[in-house]
Amino acid sequence: MSLTYAFFIYLLIWWVTLFMILPLGVERHEETGKGFDAGAPKFANLKKKLLLNTAVSGFILAVIWILVELEVIRWREWFDQGVTG
Repeated sequence: MSLTYAFFIYLLIWWVTLFMILPLGVERHEETGKGFDAGAPKFANLKKKLLLNTAVSGFILAVIWILVELEVIRWREWFDQGVTG
């Protein structure tokens, strides 16, 4: 797998896992009234979640890279068919 493929796959994995990690540990506001949204979290912890997301995405990409190199996933058959001409 080339670094270009890996980079774009990482970006896709990062965005998908971001939306899975964002709701983790969310405590909702119990206050009601003007200026309070019941769905807004008390503390977003975005920095922690972004770091966790980056690590999880890197791990998933590493697993995919290993599977491609061991040819468990036949990457070249799927994407390099039109390049050999």
